[in-house]
This record gives sequence, C-alpha cells and structure tokens, in this order.
Amino acid sequence: MRILQLNCVYGNGSTGKLVEINSRILRQSGHEVLTCYGNPPDINDGSSKRICSKSEHLFNCVYSRVVGIPFGGIFLSNSRIYKEIKSFKPDVVHVHCVNGQSLNIYNLLKYLGRNDIKTVVTLHAEFFHTGSCTHACECEKWKTECHDCSIYKYETASLLFNRANKAWKLMRDAFASFKPENIIITAVSPWLAERAAQSAILKNFRIEYVPNGVNTNLFHLSEPLHTAPFNNGKKTVLFVTPYFTLTKHLKGGYFIPEIAKRLPGYNFLVVASASDNNFEGMPENVHYFGRAKNQEELARLYSSADLTLILSVRETFSMVTAESLCCGTPVVGFKAGGPESIALPDYSTFVEYGNLDALETAINDSLKKAHDKTAISEAGIEKFSEFNMAHGFEDIYKSTLIK
Repeated sequence: MRILQLNCVYGNGSTGKLVEINSRILRQSGHEVLTCYGNPPDINDGSSKRICSKSEHLFNCVYSRVVGIPFGGIFLSNSRIYKEIKSFKPDVVHVHCVNGQSLNIYNLLKYLGRNDIKTVVTLHAEFFHTGSCTHACECEKWKTECHDCSIYKYETASLLFNRANKAWKLMRDAFASFKPENIIITAVSPWLAERAAQSAILKNFRIEYVPNGVNTNLFHLSEPLHTAPFNNGKKTVLFVTPYFTLTKHLKGGYFIPEIAKRLPGYNFLVVASASDNNFEGMPENVHYFGRAKNQEELARLYSSADLTLILSVRETFSMVTAESLCCGTPVVGFKAGGPESIALPDYSTFVEYGNLDALETAINDSLKKAHDKTAISEAGIEKFSEFNMAHGFEDIYKSTLIK
C-alpha cells in the first residue's frame, strides 16, 4: 500500500513520535509511506516533507487569533499537500493531529472528501468532533451544536470574537464532504471512541479503537535506581507530567501536596519537563526530580517506583499510564476518561475526580499488595506494543480499500 500521513509535527512531541513509529513499522512491513508535517524541526529522512514555512505558521497563528477560527489558514501549505497527494497517489491518507496552525483543516477534509480519497482520521484529542476544544471536559454542547461558549478565549486563543459556533459548523461541513464508505475514524481510547460516536459531526461514520503504541524496546521492566529517594526504605509514588505547578492545571499536580500530607509514610517523586518553581510549603516527602535525561532514564524511574499516580482532569489516552504498566508499575488515579478505559484492570484503580479520600484509600490498598512487576510488564507490553498500533492501523487501511 501507499500511505500518506499528515501531522503537525514529526519525530517529536507525543503525536510526532507516534507517527514516526507508525511510519517505520509500516515501511518494515513493505508499505510505501510518505509523511507530511507542518512544524519544525526539519526531518531529512527521505520519506517525509515539511509543508509549512515558519512565516506561514506565524501568519496562521495571528490570523486564527484575530478571526477567532482556530483551524483555518492560508492556502499555501494546503496546496503543497494536494501536490504531494497528486504526485504520490496514496491508497490511503491518514490524518493525525493537524491542529498546529500549519494548514487549513476544513479545506483539507473537503479536498479529501470531494475527491473520494480513502481517508483515516485519528482522534488524539477532541477537536475533530467538538469543532474547537481539545478537551471538552464537562461541556456537552458539542454533541448537537456548539453555542454560547464560555471558554472560547482559552480554547481558540481568540482575541476578539466568540466564533465557536462557526468553527463547529465549519468542521461539520468539512466532514460532510465524505461518503461514509471513504472514511474511517479511529480513536486512541475506547472512551474517546464513545465520545466521537455521540457527536453530530462524526456519529454517522465508522469509528474504531486503535491504542497508542509504546516503544517497548525502551519502556519495559528495567534495572531499578538506587539513588534518593528510592534508597530511604519507603515505597515511592511517581508522578510524571510535562509541567508541574501548584496552581490549577490540566495535569493536576496541585493535588500532590495534599495527598503527600495524608500519606507521610511514602515518597512522592515528581518528574516534570518544566515547573513554575513554586514549591513553598511542600511536604518533606515530596521530591522534585525535574526532567528525565532521556527515555531510558524515564523507563528506569517507572521501573523503580511502586506506583504511578494519574491526577489529570481529562486525558484522551495517557501515555504515562501505558508506559508505567509496560515498566511493571501499577497505576492509581482519578477517572479522566482515557486512562481508565485503556489501563489493565488487574493493575489499576481509578476513583472519582477530586475525591482525595478515595484516592488515599486506593494508594494504600495498591501499595499493600505484593505486585508481580514482571507480570504487569508482560501484560502491558502485550497490549501497548508499537507493533500492535501499527498493525492495527494496517488492518484499518486495508478495510478502507475493500469497500
């Protein structure tokens, strides 16, 4: 098969790494894969092309903030994609997370639909079925038609106008360009697939679940670390986040001080790529590690911990959950959508969001168990292997072609 993949980034960031993994394994299986991406860095591997210049990207950012439409933009990058499609002649076009201000999503979908191009759209976030929001959280307006949005400035970065309703209609009309037999929607978690099926935009299309893949050559049960705090005789609860702050944030790090105070007999280790450095009054059993040097070190941190904590208000998948299980460490956290729907039930516990009493009990119960880390790792690798993801997509591609 000839497969053209589209994503805002390639080889970096969460979705960029997943697209790179998918491309690599599909090529190993004998398929021709071309990946088009929008934002830096440039990847010169002979099989990928950047389709958006820095100046276009900046223009799109400013344009979207002024007009209040998050996924519109000028035509230049779209015209380059159409040129690549005409030249490469793909059997399937796979659209991933193209929300990085690198192209006009509405025009792209209309082009694919009107030209009867077999298309797979993967939901990594919620914007394809909400019209604007990456995480709709408790709002349900998107199920019928967005209106009177109260968080449009946060979700669309609009400077002036509340155009969430217009954006929703643009996305609806773009997907309406497809004949149902020419498109398959995939979601990275069963929870996200259920959400898409409730949307007026996507509910009439076939929707499948294909879990994200973990690089299990890196994320597996590894030699544990014997440095602090793993050497002080206490069990360690790990919290991994891109950004650690004690103020309100999607990832929920502000819960760490309170839960640590409740459980003084355990270490709480925070691994974060960045923080606001506001750690005043932090309990003594909270240790800030900072950024892991590389993924190998992160895998060793997972492997060394006794438990991994999920505190997010919303996740469409949760790579932290998948990586932790692949490294043999059970997971406890708040119900956030994706994590509880993809986790291994025998080695995971999720409680209602914000219920610290229930979370405290779940942490205690898990840490009192004699977990078999080898068994957890084997089960995690079996479910979340990168090969499972790539072969899952391969089956989806084939099923679009036999219709």
